[in-house]
Amino acid sequence: MPMQPPNILLIITDHQAFFGHHRPGEFEYVWPRYEQFCAAGIRFNRAYSVAPVCTPARSSLMTGEYPSQHRLMWNSDSGGEFKPNQRLYHQYLAEAGYRNAYIGKWHCSHIRQPADYGFEGWSLPDYGKVYMSEAYKQYAAARGFGEARALIEHQLDFPEMCGRSVTLHAESPFHFMGGSGVLQGPAAAHEEQFTAHLVKNQLQKLTKGTQPWNLVASFWGPHNPYFPTEPFASMFDPKTIPEYPTFRDDLAGRPLRYFLHREFHHAGVRRWRGDWSIWQEILARAYGQGLQTDAAIGEILDALDESGAADNTIVIWCADHGDAIACHGGLWDKASTYIEEVARVPLAVRWPARFAGGRVTDELVSNLDVTATMLAAAGLSVPAAMASRSLLPLCTGPATDWPKELICEHAGHGEDFPQRIIIEGRFEYVAALFDGDEMYDLKADPYQCRNLIHEPAYRDIKAHLQQRIIQHIERTRDDIAAPLAFKLKQGF
Repeated sequence: MPMQPPNILLIITDHQAFFGHHRPGEFEYVWPRYEQFCAAGIRFNRAYSVAPVCTPARSSLMTGEYPSQHRLMWNSDSGGEFKPNQRLYHQYLAEAGYRNAYIGKWHCSHIRQPADYGFEGWSLPDYGKVYMSEAYKQYAAARGFGEARALIEHQLDFPEMCGRSVTLHAESPFHFMGGSGVLQGPAAAHEEQFTAHLVKNQLQKLTKGTQPWNLVASFWGPHNPYFPTEPFASMFDPKTIPEYPTFRDDLAGRPLRYFLHREFHHAGVRRWRGDWSIWQEILARAYGQGLQTDAAIGEILDALDESGAADNTIVIWCADHGDAIACHGGLWDKASTYIEEVARVPLAVRWPARFAGGRVTDELVSNLDVTATMLAAAGLSVPAAMASRSLLPLCTGPATDWPKELICEHAGHGEDFPQRIIIEGRFEYVAALFDGDEMYDLKADPYQCRNLIHEPAYRDIKAHLQQRIIQHIERTRDDIAAPLAFKLKQGF
């Protein structure tokens, strides 16, 4: 008897401090529910963001295409929209009989929301202002929470807020982004638990039906501002957080984009330059918000178990990109550089009906590969136009033909420097237009302190990786990066 089509649950976290923050033997920062999830599935140890900015990465998850293909290379708040004829992955599932729902952060287009593309559920335009939304206000009022307020301890852009309790209402969702502190009220008042509440309600509707379903649970967290509630806010004693390995990096030998991002795009960090005690307090709140996000996702996984649908539900848990907090001399936000802190993401897959848990792979993958994985799990062919690759062969055993290189993209964030990146084995090469290139030995130098780009001993490796980038640009007809290929060919 053929297996019923699986249900699909895609969990997306946002802007997660991941690489470098858990340092075994020095500092422990793990998400307990994520670790439990990995033990029941497969963990991808070397997973990268295809493009470490929200809209490009999330749009790639929805389309299975590189940003240079779907053309949303910067955040949608500047007016970006999908092309009129752009197909999203769930439309293929709908044609195969799936019921599709989307709850939470969208950030894939300026005007159109998931409902405009045929999803059930709830979201907001652009980045979204959760605490100002009618849905949150109704949720909070029914529980007697009142308006969302946070005690602000540190504020990058508006230092006059420090030490004040502030209502989190502002025209721009970015007004409070430079802050850390404590959200007042119970844990259920936090946007993460609110999102989990909506996801659980949607899950209940889906599991009562007879159709296979596809549900996206998309969180705003642990993205800054870092305002966890108690008890999460106090789960880390700031004084116990050791200095981040590159906190005192003076950016010697770095391309210009590092300086522009730190000194101009987030100039407020100058006030905290070299003062690790402030960053300890900020990180304690960031880590607390991470654990609060983990707990919210745990609520969803528990609800799935209670529904009886978990066995034949493939669950994929990933982040859109990382967080540059405290690294390379005290960066803030995503950074305009493709560094491991913004590039590396958690990624794990669980499907009890198909494969056992507890496996780990070091194959190179990206969150772009999630799209094809969902289609393949549903028994559908992956469209040839997609750059996404199904992860299922890696979930069921070693895949001898899995590519040994990974190509990613970055258009910058605040400073626009088109970049094409290749990771192959232990080496990473970042080719940048209008700025200098970078090359690192990630095994010997995991925190990328030594740029090898001009070192004669690595000339042959450099030439090989440059050639692979050129070939990729030409093979994919990446017109945006055509000048970059010309630069590499000419040796500029």
